[in-house]
Formats: sequence, structure tokens, C-alpha cells
Amino acid sequence: MSSGLQLAPAIRSLETWNRMLQSATRDGHFSETLHVYSCLLNSGLRGDAFTFPFVAQACAKLRSVRDGQKLHARTILMGFHSNTFVQTSLLDMYSKCSCISEARRLFDAMPHRSLISWNCMISAYCKESQIDESFSLFNEMRDVGVNPSGSTCVGLVSGCMSSILALRHGLSVHCYAMKVGLDNDLQFCNSIISMYAKLGRIGDVRFLFDSAKEKSIVTWTALAGGYAHVGDFTKVFHLFNQMRGVNTGLDSIAFVSLISAGTYSRNLLIAGSVHALVIETGFDQEGVVAASLINLYAKCGDLKSSQNVFDAVREKNVFLWTSMISGYVQVGDSDKAVAISQSLLTSTTKPNKVTILAILSACADFASQSIGATVEEYVRANRFESDLQVVTGLIHVYCKCGDIERARKIFNGISNKDLTLWSTMIGGYATYGKGKEALSLFKEMQKDKSIEPDAIVFTHVLSACSHSGLVEEGLNCFNRMLLDYGVQPIMEHYMCIVDLLSKAGHIEHSLRFIHHLPIHVQNKMLAPMLSACRARDNSQLAELVLKQLLKAEIRDTGHYVVTANLCSFLGRWKEASSYRSLKSQEGLVKEPGWSRIELSSSI
Repeated sequence: MSSGLQLAPAIRSLETWNRMLQSATRDGHFSETLHVYSCLLNSGLRGDAFTFPFVAQACAKLRSVRDGQKLHARTILMGFHSNTFVQTSLLDMYSKCSCISEARRLFDAMPHRSLISWNCMISAYCKESQIDESFSLFNEMRDVGVNPSGSTCVGLVSGCMSSILALRHGLSVHCYAMKVGLDNDLQFCNSIISMYAKLGRIGDVRFLFDSAKEKSIVTWTALAGGYAHVGDFTKVFHLFNQMRGVNTGLDSIAFVSLISAGTYSRNLLIAGSVHALVIETGFDQEGVVAASLINLYAKCGDLKSSQNVFDAVREKNVFLWTSMISGYVQVGDSDKAVAISQSLLTSTTKPNKVTILAILSACADFASQSIGATVEEYVRANRFESDLQVVTGLIHVYCKCGDIERARKIFNGISNKDLTLWSTMIGGYATYGKGKEALSLFKEMQKDKSIEPDAIVFTHVLSACSHSGLVEEGLNCFNRMLLDYGVQPIMEHYMCIVDLLSKAGHIEHSLRFIHHLPIHVQNKMLAPMLSACRARDNSQLAELVLKQLLKAEIRDTGHYVVTANLCSFLGRWKEASSYRSLKSQEGLVKEPGWSRIELSSSI
């Protein structure tokens, strides 16, 4: 499509532009959708009610709030603020970007709300697990005379599944649906069966299934999912045999549901049985089914079987490649994950966003700068650079490879940064001991009031301070984390502070800090003290640390190694030897390290 866009000024028909937008969006090329829209504007045209929903959908898929806000502003300037179709598409965009307050403001400002608008706003609250707000809006909807549909109830049921009071909320929706006659709606029936299945109420699931006047393939698979949830795989297979007998139109989606049910067990015997049924029914060449099988075997830790499934499929689609790459990443085999990724990038199959994220994850584990650069070229050539998740993955790869400058250059090029992006870049600086740069970036992030720091970003900042010996800054950050942001410390935060104080020679202060922590936390804080005691040649404090270690009575490799090393430092050679022997007697083995060397793009 890009070559065609070189003639953008010559395309004067808005209908042609809309068809191009529709095509890019339908094919999942959402960055291309935004590019086409930009070219449309450059051509002098402005768009119409059919243009904006395609662009809004692309913004939602890319989670590009800033582009979505620009689109929203343009619709207002062009007088589409009262167009229900356009405004509902924007409402859906804000919802899918988790901008619930913006979605509600837009909803409240809409002069005319369709049933779809109400359903969209209710689903937005459900998606964010704001169940009380969704039910409040549901009641308001009825008060103003808008009759809920089966889709309205389906949205509420989906939200109930993520609620602590799931059963109570779900029952209230079910009762309402029965009262107004929506319980026979097939879509609602399927959703309520799925809800009871996920709650483990298999008796209710079976009753509703048997009572249903109409059953679809989804109804059958929902029941199968219920049995899988409670571990009754005999009934799952029996159901699928029944489905074949009553001619329910068994399709690839049904098999994907069966395979997904099998992942509950993580049992190779069940995985093999599912695979046999797939082959018997002739669905083994279906890309989406084979991809699910690959994932099932990977969850069971059997990547050899995953590879066999992959190799057996003659026409490999993007889902198949993605599952195979993700499977190797999942078990930590980054070498094979990268090898598969390289094969994909030289094939005729075009990776989608999920594939790119899987490849980037493999590259980060592999820490290969040359492969990372190849992926970056692909990302830019296929216009994925506006996707925050993809860009964050790229930055993570370069940070893992030690190319902080390249990571920062990419970071600086992003205008709509989110917390994960900031955290990844700060973490990169922390890893390589660039404490001042990490702190500077953290302060810059704090200027954006829409971003609230979390425990992960504070871990990176405290780690950066520890690696760089920034004691005062680290302690100040720890205190601000508690007092200004209300973030409760986790083990990693305590470890950073102990490490920070110990490395700076403040061992007494470090011990006092440890003393005020819960006992189970104290025991894990003692190991960092060893190197500090040795570096400062402080045998008195080493004795105190050793006493604490002996009291802890922890049985793991690290504990025995630290205790033995402390005994050696104090000249207590027999005790050191006994702890090393104890480690061997209990079968505890220290995991060996390994290294790679990259020469001319080869490992």
C-alpha cells in the first residue's frame, strides 16, 4: 500500500481513501491505517463519518491515546460531535485504551445515545472491573427508557467474572434476563453458562445447557470448558464425541476451545489424547488449531512435540510461527526462539504485533544486538514504531544488549510515553550502574501528572542508586515512595536499601534497618552483608551477620554458600567445610552460569 500512497495528492475521492482505511484496518495493519489517514489529510481532504471509525479502531488497537485525542479534537472541529456513530467509535477507543474517565466524559457529552453507546460504556466499566459503576449505568439506562439487549447483559456478565462478588452480581443479571425474557437469547445463554463454568458451578452449567432451547458450538464448548475447569476431562472428551454425533458443525474454534481446556491440566497424556482427536477429525492442518496444540505442548514443557506439530503443517500462518516462538521463549530456549524468528523474517509470512512482541522477547533473552537491529528495521518498515508495546520491547532489547544510547534515542522519539516505557528505560540505566541518568529520567517522568509511579519503577530507581553509591538519593526515594505515593515496600526494595547502605560502608545502619523488618524478610537480607564485611575487613560485624544466618535455618544453596564464605572469612575453616559438605549431602547444586560471544552477527 505504501507505494500507492506516493500518489496521495492525485487521489481525490474520499470513497477511495475510506476503502484504503477499511482494508488496512481489516487486515490488522493499524499503523498503516494511521499512515493512510495522515496522507488523506495531506491531500487536502478532511474525512467523513465513515473515515473516523476506522482511524479510532486503529488508535484503540495500537493503544495510541494521543492519536485518539487528536482524532477526537478533529471530529469536534468538523462538527461530528453530535454524530452518534462517530462518537461511539471514539468511546470504544477510549475504553480499549483504559481511559475510563475520558470515555465517561465523552458519553455524558453525547446529545444522542444509541443502545450501542450505552452497551459500550457499560462494557468499559466492566473491563476495568468497576462493577458498581456498570450496574449504576445499567439502572440509569432503564430509567431513561432505553431497553437493555442481550448484548447489554453479556457485557455485565463478562464484568461479573472478574469481580470478587462475581456470583452475586451474575445471579442478579441472570434473574433480570429471565424476568424480561432475554434468557433465551443465545449469546446471553452462552455467556451465563461460561460464567457459571468459571465459578466451578458445574451443576448449574449442566442444567442451563440441558434447558437451552437452542445450542450453538459455543454452548457445547462452554459446557466442555466447565468440565475442564473442575478437572473432569473424561466428560470433556465424551462431550466432543457427542458433538460429532449430533452434527453440531464441529469447527476449528471448537477444537481451539478443547485444546485450551487441556491447558488446565498441563498433563502430557491429555495433550496427546487431544492431539489424536485433532488428527482423527482432520483438523491438524488448520493453522489456528495447530498453533493451539503447540501452545498446549509448550505449557506441558514438551517443546519437541510442539516442534513436531509445527513441522507437520504444510502451510504455516502467522499464528503458527508466533506460537512456536513463544513456546521456546516460555521454556527459556532463546537460541531456538531466535532461530525460528530469523526463519520467519525471511519467509513470505508477515508477522503481526503479537509475533513482533514474541520475537523481541526472544531477542532480549538472547541479548543479540545485530538481531535486535534487524527486528527494528522490520518494525520501522512495517510502521509498528507508533505501538507503545512494540517500542518498549525494542528499548528492552537494546538495554539488555548494553546499547543504552540506541535505547534512549528510540525512547526520546516517543511522544505519548506510558509508565511501562519509562520504567523500561530507567531499568536499563539501573542495570549498567548509570544512577544519575536513571534519577534524572525518573524526575522527568514525575512531571507528567497522568503517570503514577509503581513498585516496579521504584525498584529500578533504588537499584540504580545502589549500583552508583547514591546513598542520600536512594534513601530519599525510598521515603518518598512510602509517604508521597503510598507504594508499599516489597522484598526487592528492602534488598536495594540494604545493598545501598552496605556497599557505602554503612554496615551498622544497614543492620539497624534489617532489625526493624519482619523476621521472614530479615533472613533474606543477610547475604548482601557478606561482601560488605569482607570489603571493610570488619570481622566483628561478620560475627553478627553469621549469628543471624545460623538462626535463620534456611535450607537453600545460596544460604549455605554465604554461611560457608562467612566462616572462611572469620578463619573458621572446619565450619566452612561442614557447610559446603552439607550442601552436597542435601543435593543442593548451584546453577552454573554461561556466556555467549557475538562475532560478526554470529553467536
